[in-house]
Amino acid sequence: MVASMGVVRAMKRGSKFVLLGAGFTILVILALFGGPWLALWHASKPSPASRPLLAEGLPPSFQEADQAFSARILSKFPAGSPEADLIQALDAQGFQRRDIGKVRSSSFVQQALPCKLMWDVNWSANEGGEITHIEARYHGVCL
Repeated sequence: MVASMGVVRAMKRGSKFVLLGAGFTILVILALFGGPWLALWHASKPSPASRPLLAEGLPPSFQEADQAFSARILSKFPAGSPEADLIQALDAQGFQRRDIGKVRSSSFVQQALPCKLMWDVNWSANEGGEITHIEARYHGVCL
């Protein structure tokens, strides 16, 4: 009888280890597979900053979107148009300004895993406030 009680205790202790082992295994599986999925889901949510109107409706490939964005900017703000209109439009849409010498520049950056998307507009203007040269580029860096 005493021997059988010892066997029962050993079995209870053994089942506790099995349950602990199973729980640990499940926890490891959730961490390995659930963690990355949760991170991907969280990162793929739209950025708090909305995409600028000038960047809406671009084609999905970077090369085509770059060409479309450039054409869009050049058609709305061609050389000879007022620099003030360009600056006002870019500022209103959240572009960040940084000038380097006579070349003026504004950029909009959006973090959207797996890519960091960037819209850049570079231009120069004469003393009369007219755009003399303008370039626009859309590009991204993806994981």
